[in-house]
Amino acid sequence: MKKTPLHLLLSLLTLLIFSRCQDNTQIADEILKGHVRTMNEKDSAKLEECVAIRDSTIIFVGSFDEAKAKHFKEGHTKVIEYGDSALIMPAFIDAHAHVGLFAMTLPLADLSARPYGNVNDTLTLESVMKTYFNSKNLRENDLTTVVMGNNYDDSKLKGNLQPTRYLLDRISTTHPIYIMHVSGHMGVANTKLLSMMGITNQTSSDSIAGGVIAKEKGVVTGLLTENANVRAIEIGMGSATAGATTDAAKKIMLDSAVSRLLQAEKEWFKYGITTICEGRADASTVQLILGASKANKLTGDFIVLPDYDQNSNLGELAAYYPNYQNHFKIGAVKFTFDGSPQGKDAYLSQPYKKPPVGQDVTYKGQPIYRYADALRKIDSVTKNLKMPVHVHCNGDSAIDMVLSIFQTLKAKKDLDSLQTPCVIIHSQITRPEQIDVMKALAGPVMESFFPTHVYLWGDWYLSQVLGSPRADRIAPLGDAKKRGLHYTIHTDSPITPPDLLTAIHAAVNRRTLDSVLLGYDQHVSVYDALKAITTEAAYQWGEDSTKGKLLNGYRADIVVLSHDPVKVKPETLRYSVNVLSTYKSGKQVYAAATSPMSALTKK
Repeated sequence: MKKTPLHLLLSLLTLLIFSRCQDNTQIADEILKGHVRTMNEKDSAKLEECVAIRDSTIIFVGSFDEAKAKHFKEGHTKVIEYGDSALIMPAFIDAHAHVGLFAMTLPLADLSARPYGNVNDTLTLESVMKTYFNSKNLRENDLTTVVMGNNYDDSKLKGNLQPTRYLLDRISTTHPIYIMHVSGHMGVANTKLLSMMGITNQTSSDSIAGGVIAKEKGVVTGLLTENANVRAIEIGMGSATAGATTDAAKKIMLDSAVSRLLQAEKEWFKYGITTICEGRADASTVQLILGASKANKLTGDFIVLPDYDQNSNLGELAAYYPNYQNHFKIGAVKFTFDGSPQGKDAYLSQPYKKPPVGQDVTYKGQPIYRYADALRKIDSVTKNLKMPVHVHCNGDSAIDMVLSIFQTLKAKKDLDSLQTPCVIIHSQITRPEQIDVMKALAGPVMESFFPTHVYLWGDWYLSQVLGSPRADRIAPLGDAKKRGLHYTIHTDSPITPPDLLTAIHAAVNRRTLDSVLLGYDQHVSVYDALKAITTEAAYQWGEDSTKGKLLNGYRADIVVLSHDPVKVKPETLRYSVNVLSTYKSGKQVYAAATSPMSALTKK
């Protein structure tokens, strides 16, 4: 028998070992099989057959036969097949929400109106709050614990009446009570809480800087807006922890807060979101999420925006921008320039159609900051800390302010060194000429819209807030698309649930809760709306090289939907497309037991 030379045997052995090592790095842990939409613009019309995942990374997207030939290993690779109607696509990215606030409000009385709840009149509101109050079993001598409710909506209450302190006084005059508006920008206190805050009929309406204490004919109604609302919430939340005086009690309170945060994380996963935003964090919320990160509690990626006025250590927090450390990073510094249109305290250039309680027909809202103060503070962040700012602006006058500030900073080249863009949050009531200014600022500045307003509050805007034609332009995504702007879509949760599919439905269809077509020229296509919660959102956070698409080398953050949103009838989006599974870094973090309906059912 002819012998093979030793050097050839060694060469073959070396090649075999090398090949096996090379192959092992390409063996998939999982292959997700089904219709795959990569969200890669070059392949927007093409659907692939599968995604192969190794560890936390995508290693292949393409045909199933090729994946099986190159990346499948018997006994190791798990193949998960989704049905013919399902769609595999990049997980959604949270452009703006308040996961910390969502977690904080979980134990509170739920006062949501339609379509998320049934508190549609003040009698029901009073009944729900009274039942909740009685469930607290407060001691007679416990006169400082604030009993709180969340998400009441005067636009949905019968008669469109704001609740008053007198309604809450019927529940208790000895214990403080506070209910928060669905916008998050205002709330109503009973007389006991007003007294704790030092507020009487003689107190000036603007005694709390950046806030309003509402009065009617000189009498305090209980309604507190903006910074007055923030102060009431601080007292309410502080009262919940005031009794924790020992280390053991403080640990119990902290563990409870972390537990609620992780419960909120699961809610985001349920809606297909794996990159999660806390868009206006006070110091305690920053430390809560950072602490959960350091304790290895987080699974999703958390992006936190410390509020400028509520965090004195922004220089220290800048160390967490712009990269993750154990699922935590700082995304920007948050400023809030005005209130909400649905609450009638957004800062407008023209008066409200019907002014809120205590205001006359000339009322246009008001800014939270004076222009010079806002310019100085934002400049200190972008120039000195080298961090972007996200600025809440709903009304067109608030938008005028921020556009002028960004024009000034751009001219000074103070925005040139930023690694991620500054963002105008909401941009709800944007005039056409302001879109042109946004285009001139594009690059260091972009917009994030909240189109669910069209669906939930479009009728209210038409009848009470703006009237036509101003109401037709809320959330003007169509103009942003036509002008080639970068823009994202968000939910502002807990203002709504973290339900981006309903936000897409609103952006595409532009129909109100009562089925009125509102400014259809401002709609966008389903595919463009999907881009706004994947590729564009990844761009906003500086993560477009790792997230927002299903491509080789990208993070395996994936959502599986019951149907392809691009292929269903647009008017059925909010109830025909549901999340089946969510994957974070290749690990399944949510699986629907069935194909659950979304938060909204067919109307």
